[in-house]
Amino acid sequence: MTSARQHRTGTTRFRTLLTAAAIAATVAAVTIGCTKENKAASPPSPTASPTASADPQAADKDALVSVYRAFWDAQLKVYASGSAKDTGIEKVAGDKAYSKVQTTRAYYVDRGYEVKGAPAHSPQVTALNMAATPPSATITDCLDTTDYYKVEKSTGRKVETADDNRRHVATYEALRIAGAWQIRDFDISRDRQC
Repeated sequence: MTSARQHRTGTTRFRTLLTAAAIAATVAAVTIGCTKENKAASPPSPTASPTASADPQAADKDALVSVYRAFWDAQLKVYASGSAKDTGIEKVAGDKAYSKVQTTRAYYVDRGYEVKGAPAHSPQVTALNMAATPPSATITDCLDTTDYYKVEKSTGRKVETADDNRRHVATYEALRIAGAWQIRDFDISRDRQC
C-alpha cells in the first residue's frame, strides 16, 4: 500500500511540477509577447520641433552677392588695365557706381599707378525690398585691403597710404533692372573700421 501511495504521490508531484512548468512557460511567453507588443505599441517619441523655413529671399540674396563679387572682379580689371573695355563693368555697375569706378581709374592712370592683389570680402545683404519699383537692396561688406595696394608703374614701388587701418565698412546700393541686379552706388567709410 505504501508503494502505491508513494507512486500516486510521486505522480501527483510530477503533474504539479509539469503544471507549474507549463504555467511558467505560458507566463514567460505572455510576458515576452506583451513586452514586444508594448514596445511596438508604445507611443511615438515626440518629434523635433519643425526647423525654421528656408529664407524666402535666399535666391535673391545669393544673386546679389554674386553680382557684388562680379562687380569687384570687373572693377579690378578696370584698374589693372586702365580701361573699362572688355571688363564687363557696364553689366554689373551703373549710375554713380560706374562713375566712381571710372573716376578712380582716371586717377590711377594720371598718377601712373596700378593695383596689385585683391581685397578680402565678407558681404552680407543687409536690406532687400522686392516690393519696391525697381527692387532695391543694400550690401554691407567689411572690406579688407591688406593685400590690395597701389604701386607706381614705372618703379614698382608700393604707394603708401595715410590710413594704417586696412579694414573699412563699405556699403553698396543695388537695383534690379530688367530682371538683373546691378550695383548703382557705393560708399567706403574710412572712419568706420571693422
